[in-house]
Amino acid sequence: MSWPRLFASVAAGAVGLAFWWALTEPLPVPPAILLGVAGVILFCAGLVAGKGGAVAAPVALLFSLFLGSILATQLHQAFRPQSPPIDEFNALISLHFPEVLAPLLVAAVVGAGAGWLGERLLPT
Repeated sequence: MSWPRLFASVAAGAVGLAFWWALTEPLPVPPAILLGVAGVILFCAGLVAGKGGAVAAPVALLFSLFLGSILATQLHQAFRPQSPPIDEFNALISLHFPEVLAPLLVAAVVGAGAGWLGERLLPT
């Protein structure tokens, strides 16, 4: 496993997803598009990470939820100062413990598959 590839994919995936969650949170985005774009970003994170894709994708997802929550809360409070902190995105992805396990498992599977392909395309 290449540590620079792993860290780069986690950083890029987390920042990309965080902005995706924060900017689409108040909008009526269809679930297929919301989760499809997130899946593509996680796939790319796994592709870049190579053998570490099964680790990089769920870590990027988890960090993106925290960063996206902070960004979305700041955006909401800029226009409505009394709005509460954001802890779920379009009622599909939540920061609560039992609900976040299923998306993390899906991210690990997507990352592992993309990592396998990434190791074939970009060997370390």
